[in-house]
Amino acid sequence: MINTKALASLKDIDTAYPVPAVDAFLSQSENQAFLNYVHKDPFGCHVFPGDIENYPLGSFFSDMEHDIHEAKQIHLWVYIPTCRYRCHFCQYPTVILNPKSGSSEKVFKDIVDYNIKEAKIWLEKVPSLSKVEIGEFNIFGGTPSLLPEPELERLMDFYYRHFNFSAATLRFEGEPGTLNREYISVLKRLGFRKISFGTQSFNDAIIAACGRQHTADECEKTILSAREQGIDWVSVDLIYGMLGQTVDDVKYDMERVMTLDLSHVVCTKLHMEEFMKTRTGVSGERESLWQKKGLISMNNMSFPGLGKQYQMREVIEKYLNEGYCEHPTMYFHQKHLEAEKWKSLITDLDKQYPEVAIGLGGSSKCTRAEAINITGYKHYKESLDKGHLPIEKSHGISPEQREVNAFKMALSTLIPVDDAVFSKRFNGKSFLENRIIEMAIKNLQVKKLILIENGIVTLTPIGVTLVEAIINTQFNFPEVE
Repeated sequence: MINTKALASLKDIDTAYPVPAVDAFLSQSENQAFLNYVHKDPFGCHVFPGDIENYPLGSFFSDMEHDIHEAKQIHLWVYIPTCRYRCHFCQYPTVILNPKSGSSEKVFKDIVDYNIKEAKIWLEKVPSLSKVEIGEFNIFGGTPSLLPEPELERLMDFYYRHFNFSAATLRFEGEPGTLNREYISVLKRLGFRKISFGTQSFNDAIIAACGRQHTADECEKTILSAREQGIDWVSVDLIYGMLGQTVDDVKYDMERVMTLDLSHVVCTKLHMEEFMKTRTGVSGERESLWQKKGLISMNNMSFPGLGKQYQMREVIEKYLNEGYCEHPTMYFHQKHLEAEKWKSLITDLDKQYPEVAIGLGGSSKCTRAEAINITGYKHYKESLDKGHLPIEKSHGISPEQREVNAFKMALSTLIPVDDAVFSKRFNGKSFLENRIIEMAIKNLQVKKLILIENGIVTLTPIGVTLVEAIINTQFNFPEVE
């Protein structure tokens, strides 16, 4: 049965722009699974789950040790959850505080203390972690740029002394209100050569509507300040589908991107309206501010429907496709520069190395298993005080599912998936020998979302646009007869 709400959202378009190319495909009743997914999905998530529930932690650590020992490099990231405010769309675990208050000093010290405590347990459980090359080290948030300089130095001193940074590049995430000239100078001194932050939009009204406490001018000043200090690698996060946003607004954002000559840009779909009707934000612990305060209709602003969002996506492609490559989906880099290194380490078919996440709500995985950290700060600390890693749940990944996940991750990069590379990974086995992948490929060919020739699978233009829906709806286990 057709989802009338989803279809109405798809038909919500700006008549000043062409009807999006995906409209005809998503309007067909036989493609309802795709329409339903994109209507419900808020972020365009990439999901590569394990299929073995209640996986013993001992087995998880053993699997991580095995894969890390074999890996050429890994991705190591540290999550610093402090924020000075919560964005209205935020779905992540954060600790809100006023960095200028007297009590904040203890919070920052605790955050670093517990992160180091967690890292030490990881090193005990997975000995190879101290030896393997770190390909890219990222400090994510939250807003890590709230960390006072002494605490950031203490954190980095620990990581430099206990992990192998011989081949690592260092990346730091912040926000324009705190990534000022002085802080960028500190980051450069500590070895960081990449910075990223969320602009969300270059329209101040939209920035304010989503609860951000910075301006577009501050974003540009942060970019210029980084360049002046020799940090040319600056990744800016933009969002399309926000409250009050129009297709013209996204066009303006792209014009600003081109003027600023940004090295890397992330353009994320944000379909919040339906999401907020069905679940609460902040990892399900409380209502998002848009829900609680009823800000959906504030100042007569509304969310753009799916049709407008796909028009926005096409505007992004129009501006970025000439000078940028999209790899993986939503991540754009200038063609003469490398793609997001941390993403390529964990998704490119010839790599897909382990990642280890240390901090509140972190997600760690290898080819054989995955684990997700506790998202409540109080329980996170309690677990570490007992000498346990703060893992909330873990899954194993069966041999068949490992192949499926490898194929799905490769597809998400938008790079053609080569069966020869797959075969090298899996002891001479073709991806067509996997019943789930074979079934998905046949269905995707019929729907003209992929092309396959000489063992190479390539997404069609519509397939590129719908790749998250493909990944998350088309690789289900066949029913047992």
